[in-house]
Amino acid sequence: MLKFTAILTLLWLPSLLMNWSSLDNFFAWRHQLTMYTGLLGLGFMCFAVLLAARFRWVEEKVRGLDKGYKLHKNLGIGATVSLIAHWLVIQSGKWLVGAGIVERPVRGPRPEGVEAINWHSIAEQVGEIAFYVFLVFSVISLVQAISYKKFKFTHKIGGLLVIAGIFHSLLLLDWNTGSIPMNIAIAVISFIGIWCSWLSLSGSIGRSNKTKGEVISVDSFSTQAGQSSAVRFAIKLTSEMSYRDGQFAYLNFHDGEAPHPFSILDYDDENQVIQFGVKNLGDYTHKLVNGLEVGQRVTVEGGYGYFQISEFSEQVWVGAGIGIVPFISRLYWLKRKADKQDLTFEKVHLFYCVTSKKEAFFHREIMNLLTHLDFIDLHLLEADKGQLLTSDQIVAAVQGKEFDVSFCGPQPFGNVLQTNLALAGVPKNRFHREIFKMR
Repeated sequence: MLKFTAILTLLWLPSLLMNWSSLDNFFAWRHQLTMYTGLLGLGFMCFAVLLAARFRWVEEKVRGLDKGYKLHKNLGIGATVSLIAHWLVIQSGKWLVGAGIVERPVRGPRPEGVEAINWHSIAEQVGEIAFYVFLVFSVISLVQAISYKKFKFTHKIGGLLVIAGIFHSLLLLDWNTGSIPMNIAIAVISFIGIWCSWLSLSGSIGRSNKTKGEVISVDSFSTQAGQSSAVRFAIKLTSEMSYRDGQFAYLNFHDGEAPHPFSILDYDDENQVIQFGVKNLGDYTHKLVNGLEVGQRVTVEGGYGYFQISEFSEQVWVGAGIGIVPFISRLYWLKRKADKQDLTFEKVHLFYCVTSKKEAFFHREIMNLLTHLDFIDLHLLEADKGQLLTSDQIVAAVQGKEFDVSFCGPQPFGNVLQTNLALAGVPKNRFHREIFKMR
């Protein structure tokens, strides 16, 4: 995001430098800052909708859709800050003139003749209304006070706001030689913004990555009588899908809910069967875990993500709770590789962190897979027995060798672990995680 901001700033600078000699009053500076903050706001908004379009080539550039959505959120914050600054710069002229601090600039007489449509005034009004709506939109998006279903619905308003911002910007372009680089950038950004906004508003995002399927098996796990705590289910697909170990997919059960992302447990490309493991963690997953049935229709969109195996021979994997799922997909991938060729891994330490033994839903499945993978050591840690994973325990397990850490689990746990490992001498770029947070 810093690089993108720097690029936009460099595109604005020619306008500033070529008009430097005329920057001798408040309104001249106000004009330049209005153009700059407007450029940043529009750029951040259009970049955000580009990320939301879920193009595979964009996902590859940002190293995973999960990373892309984190950047999408930061761009939303950046757009909010930029547009507030844009509004303040514009309003500052009215405020200072009203306070008698500066004098209103003298405008030339209006041309005589038949009055035409004042597009300049319309663009200003559209921009102001869109700004107020955008502030409400930003609060809804960032505070997370509404359900995921309502969030997905209201988030489509973002496409309309981008189009309104483009309309406002294109009609208020600064036409001089110094503004040519900035205007070209605005034209390109506007094209991308309109294209991606249309995909969002028409419901076309991810269409090329979707395939239909039907649930063919459901296995429930319970920690208490009367309700399921987790479920493992398989879906028979009607066509092949793009997949790599450690990825996730969006599932749409056509139940009136928005598609939700879930880590893929395994994918059999020969039989076109994909499997998932889901834990009861909220309203939607509670309904899914306790109500899923064989025969249900489902649309699968994916796979997404770049949470793949690193090239280091010494590795540490940490799966906390349902975060173990992408590592099981790795085990299945490694098993298939082991059947065909020799592997180069010296040692992998897999830490499976659970609240209690009864919540280690996939322990038996992991043990069966490890009979084919003797270079992987499984460490089952049960929190109710005081077995809490620490950075010291990880360093002791690998005996001080250089290693990579892959983590999937609760964000606070991952933050603490990464910080403590950094203090122990493990570089932060050796700590890989999936940011499984889509809003």
